Amino acid sequence: MSKNFYILSITICFLMAILLCTVAMTEKAEKFSYELPFFSFYSLNEEQYSPNQLPKKEYLLILYFSPDCHYCTDEMDDIIKHKQWFANCYILLVSPSTVQQLNAYHQHLANKGINYQILSDSKYQFPNYFGPANIPTGFLYANNKTLIKKFNGGTTAKNIYSFINAK
Repeated sequence: MSKNFYILSITICFLMAILLCTVAMTEKAEKFSYELPFFSFYSLNEEQYSPNQLPKKEYLLILYFSPDCHYCTDEMDDIIKHKQWFANCYILLVSPSTVQQLNAYHQHLANKGINYQILSDSKYQFPNYFGPANIPTGFLYANNKTLIKKFNGGTTAKNIYSFINAK
């Protein structure tokens, strides 16, 4: 009987450990979900960039992207096509791509009439700040830094605008 008790005790401890880990991971994911975290990336001229440098706009759209990702570039082209919808939105494009690739993409976006900044995530810190994210992933925040919507995968300007226009 003591052997069965020992096995039962170990099983219960193991299940409790799994439960505690699941709760801790859920709480960490929820922490990422609701408010704009403090982050630190680098601008294309290698200057540190944090939320303290964000311009005052009604909305902030953070897109984790790559210039080599056609879903990402299609999404940005769609945003540019409907730039009037994003007049009150500042767009941060964060990417682990090389600075050379990001500079080339910046040249593509220059003078398109959108408010944006491209930031380098060469140290792959984005998931540490925003939680697990694939490329592309978007986060739309209100000016009070609360998350309105997380977009997993590519989306359309119309879909993003539906959350901006829902106020």
